[in-house]
Amino acid sequence: MSPYELRGRFMDFMGQCTNRILTVGAEQYSDGDTQKFETMPILGLVQYAREEAQDLAVYAAMLDIRLSRLEALLRSHPIQ
Repeated sequence: MSPYELRGRFMDFMGQCTNRILTVGAEQYSDGDTQKFETMPILGLVQYAREEAQDLAVYAAMLDIRLSRLEALLRSHPIQ
């Protein structure tokens, strides 16, 4: 994969992220002309951010579990 192809993949990923802002994110976090994080009390924002960081860690652990299972499968049935 060339750097340009990698850039294209990255841009596709960012497009999906942007789409989430306009769909699910808008449903959950938009208050019209503002986002809930803009007006949230700072202590609430800190608590929310910590919860999101914890969710990221859990997602990373789940991904690691699935990848380790995939790795074991690939070791037992190599693919070229």
